[in-house]
Order: sequence, then C-alpha cells, then structure tokens
Amino acid sequence: MKVDDYRLLATLSEAKTLRKAAEKLYISQPAVSQRLKSIEDEWGVQIFIRTKKALYTTGVGEKIIEHAKKVVDEESRVKDYILANEGEVEGNISIGVSSLIGYSILPDILYKYLNDFPSVNVKINVGSTQEIIANQGEYHLSIVRGSRVLNKENELLYRDRHYLVTPKDSNFEDLTIIEFQADPAYITHIKNFFEARFNTKYEPQIFVDQITTCRELLRKKVGITVLPELVLEGLDLENYHIEEVMVEDSPLIRETFLSYDKSVLMLPQVASFVELIKNESKLRD
Repeated sequence: MKVDDYRLLATLSEAKTLRKAAEKLYISQPAVSQRLKSIEDEWGVQIFIRTKKALYTTGVGEKIIEHAKKVVDEESRVKDYILANEGEVEGNISIGVSSLIGYSILPDILYKYLNDFPSVNVKINVGSTQEIIANQGEYHLSIVRGSRVLNKENELLYRDRHYLVTPKDSNFEDLTIIEFQADPAYITHIKNFFEARFNTKYEPQIFVDQITTCRELLRKKVGITVLPELVLEGLDLENYHIEEVMVEDSPLIRETFLSYDKSVLMLPQVASFVELIKNESKLRD
C-alpha cells in the first residue's frame, strides 16, 4: 500500500462519511469509494461497514486504521525533520587509516570535522597500510602511505621526508636500533641508509607497530630510529640529533594518499571530510 492509501483510511476514520472524506482529500466521492474497495480487497477484509448516514469501523478494521495512522504520523515526522535539518550534513562515515596518520594528523582533523558537522557518526579503523588496503571495501575513505589503492581515486595528501633520530650525548654503539612496521621496500631503504651511514650491519633489535611506542622509547634514550617528519612534530628536538635520511643522494620520501570511489562523494558527510582533509594538507605544504 502507498502512504496515500493509509492517509485515505485515516481520513475516513475521522470523517465518518465518504462525502466528508472526499472533501478533505479534494477528490470525488466515487474515487474515494473505489480506492476504499481496492484497499479492502488488498487486505482481504472489510474495514468499514457502510450505511447511508455513516461509516462504522469493523473490529479488524480498527487494527488496520491504527496501523494507517502510525504510517501517516511517521511520514509527517520525517518530513518535518527533513525541513528542520535541510542542508545539514549527517549520517555515517567509515575511514580506514594507516597507524602513523591515525596518530599524527587524524586527531586534529577529526576535531575540526566534528566541530563543523556534529551530527555525523564517524567510524575509524587504524592499522597498517597493508591491512587498510586489504579491507578497503569496508571504508568510504582510506588513508594509506607509500601505496596507491588500485581502481580508486588517489589524492596525494603529504610528501614527508625522513630523519635519523638519535638521543644527544649517546654513542651509536650503545643504542638499540628500533624498526617501525612498514612495507619491505621502505625497510630496504632504511637498511641501506644505516649500513652506508655507519658502515655496520643493520640489525634492529626492537620492532614496533605503533609510532607512539617508538617515540616513548626515544624519550627514554633506549634506541635510535628513523622517523618521518610528520612524527617529529611535538618531539623536543633540542634533546636529539636529527639527520635527514638520504638514499643514493636523494631524500627518502614517503607519500600519503586519500583513496576512495568517486561515487562516495555523493554522500555529503564524505564529500565534506574529503574537502577538509585536502584543505588541511595544503596548509602543511
């Protein structure tokens, strides 16, 4: 049944006659009678007993009328909500984010986004780039490092350099090498840099998958590591020796991409997030 059919039943229940119902609905009395017959045929029961003076609702008709009024009322509430919230960005958005971005950039961006769009529900999944790409079908947006996502739009957000970070007043020989989880090609660049820089075999002893762990180890002067410049922000650089990582006389660069299907931009909550993060990335250039 259509909402108009439910509205007809509700009106007939209130008007008590075909004539008055027709007047309220601005349609002819024969049209009301015909539509009522079609509705009763669809339900397979008699909803009203017709007399010359009035309509009387049957027992089963009472249940159907009760249901009809709920449908009409709910439609009215939804329409009122749409009018009251016209132009407001709301709904759900799911984002898969590489762990480094989830730690460094995303909190500030989410703060600004939810301040502008408080009615949006945001679901964040933080993991390695490989994990995010493997599960990219679960997200409206993916933010990955080092790799583009196949068959997606890939917007370049950041290109950050890398730096060897060593606590001051410490000998390299006494420090443990910390390796942050990354793809094999990236680790190979780090290995080549270490071996060329220190003329010794690259043998990391601590392996971490969270950049926060890596930074805390540095603060405790436990080790030496390579960090992207995104992570250096907020670190008290006066306490560390900072040296840019060079690979074959070129800076080691890591790119961060925002990946998505074009179709998701039809969702205002997604389009708004894309616009915000792209603007934020420009401010960092």
